[in-house]
This record gives sequence, C-alpha cells and structure tokens, in this order.
Amino acid sequence: MKSKARIYFYTAGVLLLSLFSTGCIVGRYYEGPKVLAEKIKDIKPGITTKEEIIDWFGPPRNYMSPTVFNRTLRKLEVTGEPLTTYPFANILSYQYDRGNIRALILILFNYAEAKVKSDYLVIFFDENERVKYYGFRRGTEELQ
Repeated sequence: MKSKARIYFYTAGVLLLSLFSTGCIVGRYYEGPKVLAEKIKDIKPGITTKEEIIDWFGPPRNYMSPTVFNRTLRKLEVTGEPLTTYPFANILSYQYDRGNIRALILILFNYAEAKVKSDYLVIFFDENERVKYYGFRRGTEELQ
C-alpha cells in the first residue's frame, strides 16, 4: 500500500512540476522615436528647412554627411566627381519599429513568434539645407 501511495505522490509531483514549468509570454517591442504622421503633411519641398525637420522629429536615426560620404567614395575609388552631383548628398532618416511577441513554453515543445513592422521617413536636402524630396511609409498600422 505504501508503494502505491509513493507512486501517486511522485506522479502528482511530476505533474505539478510539469504544470508550473510551462507558460506563455506576450510582449511588445518599441525602438526609436515615433514618426508623427501629422507633421508629415507640413513638410514642403523647397520651403521646409533641416532645422525645422530636426525640431519636429528630433535627432535622426541616420545622417549621411556629404563630406564623409565623398571621402568614403574616393577612398574606395568609386568616383572622382564631387558628391554634390549625387541626389543622396544630404539625407536624414527616421525609423520607428514596433513589434508584437508571443511565445508558448512547454516541456517538450516551445513556440515563439515575433512580428516587427517599421515606419520610415527619409528626407533629402538640397545645398541650401531645404527639403528636396522625402518619402514616408507607415508599416506599424499592420500590427494590432
């Protein structure tokens, strides 16, 4: 009789341990400053300045300086022309990433899924540091 009770006790212990060592995880991931869609409509090519863009959106995630880029191109012997002939001479880019994360942790099986989407804003400036072109893509609306 004692051996049957001991078997039930160990079985119950193993089942409880199995139950408490499983779980699920749900989370969100955010990186970078939000790109405010309300401000996108205020960007006017030829009128909006780089200073205004930085005031509205904050520091960019990436900045490509004409002098640094020109030096790199020359060092790599890609071009001998001045960089100002290229349309990407002075660029600010902003990116906001958002993700949803789900995971199921079991003893013999684990499952994890992450969906990450991004909002991108890329702004090209002319030699007077006024907006020449810009592009915006909102991807985070696809997440719920």
